[in-house]
Amino acid sequence: TIVVTGLALMLLLVQRDLGTASIFIFIFTTLIFLATAKRRVLISTAIFLALALFLGYFFIDIVHVRIIGWLNPWNDPSGNSYQIVQSLLAVANGGTIGRGLGIGSPSLVPVAISDFIYSAIAEETGLAGTLGLLAIIWLILARGLIIALRATDRFRRYLAAGIVAYIGIQSLLIIGGNVRLLPLTGVTLP
Repeated sequence: TIVVTGLALMLLLVQRDLGTASIFIFIFTTLIFLATAKRRVLISTAIFLALALFLGYFFIDIVHVRIIGWLNPWNDPSGNSYQIVQSLLAVANGGTIGRGLGIGSPSLVPVAISDFIYSAIAEETGLAGTLGLLAIIWLILARGLIIALRATDRFRRYLAAGIVAYIGIQSLLIIGGNVRLLPLTGVTLP
């Protein structure tokens, strides 16, 4: 599985789709951990990702730009950090109850229809709407885990767990990127 996963990751790296590659690594790790229940899988993946982040910072320009933008977006708010700064401003504009559906300015946030849809939702519906969105995502994940636990065979159990891992990891990465808890990955909110 490592060879096949490595080939798929190399294809994603050649295409410079690092967000999808990171999601792929997290799903692979989750499923291997669920199948083997060995902590060394988690530890080795954490070491691999830390090493990849370190090497990417120095050798891959897009990783360098995203890490610098993540650590301090206010150094270059109209350049490389424009997306994250606009996202943070949109989330802040939402306040507690939001500006109202259709009243926000999602056009000010680049790629508000896919990468930064969470920011657009936060601006128009505020904290109340984003907590509702997080509750819906949590409900989907909880139901998926229940389905995985009640599955009749291992294939269905791993399939349900893999789908739940995909939705959860992708949601975590994009929402974390929108509010600057994680570096931007360029994936969409499922």
